[in-house]
Amino acid sequence: MKKLSKKIIAIFEIFLFWYCMSIVLKKDLLPNPMITLETTFTLLITSSRIWIHILVSLYRVMLGILLGTVFSIPMGILLGYSKRIEKYFGEAFDFLYMIPKIVFLPIFFVLLGIGDLSKIALIATVLFFQQTILIRDNVKNISEEIYDSIRILQASFWQIIQHVVFPSCLSGIFTSVKSSLGISFALLFITENFASQSGLGYFITKCMDRRDYVTMYAAILILAILGCILYTIFCFLERKICKWKFLNHKE
Repeated sequence: MKKLSKKIIAIFEIFLFWYCMSIVLKKDLLPNPMITLETTFTLLITSSRIWIHILVSLYRVMLGILLGTVFSIPMGILLGYSKRIEKYFGEAFDFLYMIPKIVFLPIFFVLLGIGDLSKIALIATVLFFQQTILIRDNVKNISEEIYDSIRILQASFWQIIQHVVFPSCLSGIFTSVKSSLGISFALLFITENFASQSGLGYFITKCMDRRDYVTMYAAILILAILGCILYTIFCFLERKICKWKFLNHKE
């Protein structure tokens, strides 16, 4: 209840600042937040087209998150658990990690076309590198005493992965996904402005071109709400799956 109150206060502060700035500037570029909220509700209730944009964007970002996560788990575990693999591929992976992933977009366009696949691939690539680094570091931080205790029981490689390594990475995976949501939506916005006819990024840019700033801000609010909903869902899943992380946390 206390956390909810803090979030409500934070939202109120943001809208209060927005309202004050709209009065000070007195420009169409920054409309009144109350009018923007009314337009947002009107769009969601009366426009079927906006729901198509929402579903398309949600499909792209969710599939990108899923693919990035699925591929990062085995790679992160291998790099963290096997010193031999880390020796031969660790430096190459670190080098690729430092490259801004947006530069891969033209490559994806050439290889996968200008449709959904290239947009999804870019989001998945960003998440893949971020999560792999975090999973690798989590695996490296597992103490040798823990490994020794399960090896005494003659556990196989897969049993060690299942009962020691993977549980140690779960919380890190959720943390990485949550921290990458903002970047994922930013990349979604960028990619939806390239040869696209659907998605909230496309819709926002079209509203900007028409100087329809109220609808543009309404669409931005919808995109922000989607991000908050996904963040809340991942927080809920983390609390359910990684219960040990929150045992000593006070509500």
